[in-house]
Amino acid sequence: MENKIGKDRQRKFASQHLLWVMVIGAFVGLFTACDSDDVGENYYTFTGKTMGQYIEENPEVYSEFSKMLDTTGVKSLLNAYGEYTCFLPNNLAIFDYYEQEGFSSLNEMSLDSIKKLVYNHIIKDHVLETDLFGNGFIPNLTMSGRYLRVAISSNGSGLVYTINGNSAISKMNMEVHNGVIHEIDQVLSPTENSLVEAIAAEDKFSLFYNAVITTGLGNELLLVEDKDYVPDEVLLERDGVVQGHGILTSVPKEKKYGYTALIPSNETFAKYGISNLDEMAAYAKELYDPMYPQDAGISDITDRKNSLNRLIAYHLINKKLTRRLFIEAYDNTGQFFESTGETHAIKVVDMFEYIEPMAPNTLIEVRTLRTSNEYNIFNMISETGEAVRLTDDYDNDALNGVFHEIDGILAYTRDVEREITSKRIRMDGASFFPELTNNNMRIGSASKEHPSIEWDFPQGYIERVRVSETTVFGYITPDDRFQDYQGDEIFLTGLYDFTITTLPIPAGTYEIRFGYQPTPFRGVAQLYWDGKPCGIPLNLSILANDPRIGHMVPGMDPNDPNGYENDKMMRNRGYMKAPASFQVIKDSNNGGWYMGVARNSEDALRKILGIFTFDETTTHEFSVKAAQEGQFMFDYLEFVPLEVIEKEDIY
Repeated sequence: MENKIGKDRQRKFASQHLLWVMVIGAFVGLFTACDSDDVGENYYTFTGKTMGQYIEENPEVYSEFSKMLDTTGVKSLLNAYGEYTCFLPNNLAIFDYYEQEGFSSLNEMSLDSIKKLVYNHIIKDHVLETDLFGNGFIPNLTMSGRYLRVAISSNGSGLVYTINGNSAISKMNMEVHNGVIHEIDQVLSPTENSLVEAIAAEDKFSLFYNAVITTGLGNELLLVEDKDYVPDEVLLERDGVVQGHGILTSVPKEKKYGYTALIPSNETFAKYGISNLDEMAAYAKELYDPMYPQDAGISDITDRKNSLNRLIAYHLINKKLTRRLFIEAYDNTGQFFESTGETHAIKVVDMFEYIEPMAPNTLIEVRTLRTSNEYNIFNMISETGEAVRLTDDYDNDALNGVFHEIDGILAYTRDVEREITSKRIRMDGASFFPELTNNNMRIGSASKEHPSIEWDFPQGYIERVRVSETTVFGYITPDDRFQDYQGDEIFLTGLYDFTITTLPIPAGTYEIRFGYQPTPFRGVAQLYWDGKPCGIPLNLSILANDPRIGHMVPGMDPNDPNGYENDKMMRNRGYMKAPASFQVIKDSNNGGWYMGVARNSEDALRKILGIFTFDETTTHEFSVKAAQEGQFMFDYLEFVPLEVIEKEDIY
């Protein structure tokens, strides 16, 4: 579920605001003492005050947090225009915190500590009522850059929302002029443990922890932030500039790292006959010697090609992936325009996401399962239904990562590789770049005021990209108004010349396709695969209905009601319609962009790059050079085994 204000709530918010203005103007003498209306045990209506004013004017409950806001200067922010969610600790919660930390008062805390505490409780740019919460992490970061975990239970008289395991919401959904407040009964103090330290504290994961340390992989999970990163001065001149359609230009102010561990418990390992490291090593050897016979003799478990090292590394990812960020968030876009219940993704067929773990030249396939309405199905084998899933113990936070318990052992076997290569592999452009996830860009950074953000990156920020000095390499966050696969796109300007290193692609022969959105503002570019040109330069300004491409909306020709003959004609010219699996939501007020299914749109295309044979599973290079200066966008890549093309669906 997306964290957003639906249109119904926007109308309620606006109408309540107008009502207050009218009431105050006509009956100011009668209502000067009214701050809010209690409409239920823990539910409050719009107060007419800013968040800062409401906190300050209730000193009997919030005076300590109010002092913190004054000390740090944050109160002026909460009195300003914007959108905020505050998990507001009451005075008793803060006095308990002082006692636990050994402080007699606020005066004994350092300014940095006070600011961090305040930032832990505020989410900027999002108004999040409890009906938007689900069990697990809220996908929007606090101002301190941390996730908050929600647990929902029932006490017999209603739902109970607990934050970070021990802080209950005592009063919820208190609407103020610039956001919403949830009063909580304990101060929020996210863990400062690294991912490895957090795993070590869990006894049920001791076997996995021992393997992580013994293989040396723990040393690969230590980075928190690149302290040497300095924002590019030239790019900063564009920072904060609002472009057309409300797109805000931003430049990263920091570069954070993140990791994910998918962990079988000791009990789960026991089901595989594993109770110690030697038995785990024997199991790994049995799995991986047939897969990598050339490495069967490597006994050093710190070698990345050793079978035990591969097994453990396959459970580690260099992205901080909360439960929703494996795949669910990309299937559920519709962040600002979901009043009708529609989403950007059309949920007719299963969606797939591909993740590169730390085991070399491997992939994890994550899928939906529409038949059971499930997300986060890992490495499912279609013939048997065998798969690995998350247990109920997920979204365990750490300073630089997150870990989840899984109900089986993950491994990159021949069966898994065959499964991946038995279907069309569609990879969203954003899936290639861990930096987008680790710095909260891929999901969660846009706001209602600015539905999408264009992040412009200095050279070296994105490690899988090489760009020339004349290239501005950027990323536009998901926006329901864009006719893009997941609503987002890689976006470049200037006289661009860049190379992207892909995720590992299994050995095989594929038709490779490049998904993009043509507009009159695009330029002309030469595309290359592994250094070889893919045909003549591609003119990205030509819309799909141009005679040179020949797109016709399915149903327009009575002799071709499904558009299949038109599909064949377009393929002969090297093009394909966009998939029918995503859309521009019909109530998105999109300012003239095409509304409806991408397959029917003249603003979405696939270009066939050619047929390529890969002798081994490895990464590849996709390069683009501008033939003339202009815009370039990159939505997704498809790798389609030749035997799949004849039976491929339109989605």
